[in-house]
Amino acid sequence: MNRTPFLGAVLSIVAIAFTATAGNLAPSTPVPAGNQDRHFIDTADHVRIAAVDYVTGYDDALVVTVEIDPGFHVNANPPSLPYLIPTTLHVTSQTPLRVVYPSPVSFKPKFAEQTINVYEGSIQIVAEFPRGVLAAGTHMFGTLTVQACTDEICLPPADLPLPGKR
Repeated sequence: MNRTPFLGAVLSIVAIAFTATAGNLAPSTPVPAGNQDRHFIDTADHVRIAAVDYVTGYDDALVVTVEIDPGFHVNANPPSLPYLIPTTLHVTSQTPLRVVYPSPVSFKPKFAEQTINVYEGSIQIVAEFPRGVLAAGTHMFGTLTVQACTDEICLPPADLPLPGKR
């Protein structure tokens, strides 16, 4: 049995599907005319770590400020439904005593019969550490796992790296 015609048909279908979706692709950075470097839009295009502040005192804290674009939200922690991806701060250089997430807001997406808890706009997530852990010169490493959604779709989740320098 000759599989060459079948393989050719499959490749043609893939090429047509890719061409049809090319309008939904966005350049990752401004590109010169004629440059075809493009990527699929994901969560990192709409959610970013705006600041990481080190607070020392009775206990030490790492305060992560997150900016979420208008029209988008990320799931709260804990998530409202078991299949939703929660916003989660992972600190890999030192284990926090606890991570405090902000109070969520209720949101009614088109895909659910009930409201879900989400974060919108600018939020702060606080990782608490024992006193002295965040001494001068300490560099904290880790990621923030988030999934940006609108009222109709959710984009692929992203692991946003924490800036490692103070």
